[in-house]
Amino acid sequence: MEDSQSESNIFSVRIVSIDYYMAPPVPGIDICYSSFQGGKVNEVPVIRIYGSTPAGQKTCLHVHRALPYLYVPCSDLLLQPDQEGDVCTNVLSLAIEKALKLKGNAGSKRQHVHDCSLVRAKKFYGYHSSEELFAKIYLYYPQDVSRAANLLLVHILEPPVSLIICLLTSFYVAYFGTPCCGC
Repeated sequence: MEDSQSESNIFSVRIVSIDYYMAPPVPGIDICYSSFQGGKVNEVPVIRIYGSTPAGQKTCLHVHRALPYLYVPCSDLLLQPDQEGDVCTNVLSLAIEKALKLKGNAGSKRQHVHDCSLVRAKKFYGYHSSEELFAKIYLYYPQDVSRAANLLLVHILEPPVSLIICLLTSFYVAYFGTPCCGC
């Protein structure tokens, strides 16, 4: 009996198209405060999934709280004391925020970096038997992922990026376990 109830709570959509738009955060649904920014969030990405259900109903599903991110490899020396890791992620976040603001409009009040944290993960490409330390940087605008990665790759910021994941690819990997094509 319990299995049949849990199966009835599953919502299935065959994805036809997927995109995103930027909108002011909805309280109770979206991320409305950033401890890194020290204040309220101005805009967040909302993913739209167009498709149909197994019964043939047309669907437009809005997915909230999915921020684009990128990984930056770190040295294990940064993790010795916890404070030093926090200082490192804060310095990296501030450097990316400043560089993205300089690359954009000079008077722009646009927020770029939401948060940064240290995580252990395996590299995405190739075979790697052990996890490594990365700084996971959450951004607001998906196009800022490639801009930040380019800034890191041309050594305006250090260290270079080894793994870049766009918003839609990270959503696919997190929820479906497989990357999408076309990002």
